[in-house]
Amino acid sequence: MSTEQLALKQTFFARILARIGGGRTPAALFDQGLVSGANFITNVVLARGFGIRDYGVFALAWVAVLFANSLQYALIITPMVSVGPKQEPEERPGYYGAVLLQEFIFAFSAALIMFVCVKLSVRFFPQWGVGNLALPISGATLAYLLQEFVRRYFFCTRQSKLALITDVVSYLTQLPIIYWIVHSHYASLSNVLWIIAATSFMGFITCLRWFEPVTFDRLASKKVFLRHWRMSRWLAPTAFMQWGAGNLFLMAAPVYYGAAASAIIRAANNIVGVAHVWFLGLDNVVPAEASRQMRLGGVDAMLRYIKRVVILWGGVTLTFVTIVACFPTLWLKLAYGQKYSSDGSVLRLYALLYIFIFIAGPLRAALQALEYTAPIFWAYPALIAFSVALAGPFARNLGLNGVMLGMCATQFVFQTFIGVALWFRVRKVRHDISLQNIGP
Repeated sequence: MSTEQLALKQTFFARILARIGGGRTPAALFDQGLVSGANFITNVVLARGFGIRDYGVFALAWVAVLFANSLQYALIITPMVSVGPKQEPEERPGYYGAVLLQEFIFAFSAALIMFVCVKLSVRFFPQWGVGNLALPISGATLAYLLQEFVRRYFFCTRQSKLALITDVVSYLTQLPIIYWIVHSHYASLSNVLWIIAATSFMGFITCLRWFEPVTFDRLASKKVFLRHWRMSRWLAPTAFMQWGAGNLFLMAAPVYYGAAASAIIRAANNIVGVAHVWFLGLDNVVPAEASRQMRLGGVDAMLRYIKRVVILWGGVTLTFVTIVACFPTLWLKLAYGQKYSSDGSVLRLYALLYIFIFIAGPLRAALQALEYTAPIFWAYPALIAFSVALAGPFARNLGLNGVMLGMCATQFVFQTFIGVALWFRVRKVRHDISLQNIGP
């Protein structure tokens, strides 16, 4: 390939990336590469350093933290990403002041609830032996939520470099400390959670000073809350139902096969989770950019933007999961050693699952840009009924492969439902616009 052809090709892809993220996609992907890479290496270190049972307990504990983050995403981050870019300059101080206040209230409440729930688990499930984790889990929850909020705020306000700084402070300090304590034989579940809490809080505090000037006004806060609530009233219950619909299959695995089953599933997830580099990187920019396209060019401009995202990054996803699925045993052995290498079929099914997971991102972004999140809510009752009815039989009769097949089925049904809902909503919006153009 000649120098001129190479330069033309690089310019072509640069234009595509710029159109997808308003110039922010490369920075967002680099940032998410840092986060996903650090998480991947951390989990590899813990899987190798802990026994399978202890690593399974950590995996289950972290599911609880991620569940709290999913509620934060539904109540605060998703509305902020959809509504924030539409604010006029004079409205921004009051708007982001109200959002910041909501974040503090939510994060401290989530940490307190986590503490109480872990303490109660000692009473009802003493065999779990997790009573000493109540305080470290609540601390990790609080710090993780605050750091995740501030990085999402920077992406929402097109300050990708600041988002990168908070992640550098958090993850590039967390990883070497965890590596050192594991290899020095000081590692325990409690210590690891406290390290995550401390480094996440450092990332939050370091970049909080770059949060734009805000004002706190009761009327403005009420107005913002009510506007957010029109979206989050559907998304918050959805977060509960989403956990039930998908994670009932995950929770069925340790019920029938012990904590080691969670470790095996988590190990497979970590490998395919490399796709989170672009999944979450796109999630940092696509919803906000879709909202901007909606404001600037209407529904058709937004849909053209979503189509570009699907074509480019759908192709990347398909290539990646194909490579993983063709050589599952190789990747497990390279990452974790011989003790996980016999679970290649689980990894292969996880690769299939991630194709469905990718599709969810663009569909959700389009619905959020339309400020129409009700279909996401209504999709889940059927999925929960499906999960309740089949999680146990799938896990009991088909083993871990049944768990993965059930998760694939729920994702397929879900994406089909919200895709059809988006199609009908777009038709309605276009019909309403045509009526306005015709006039009286």
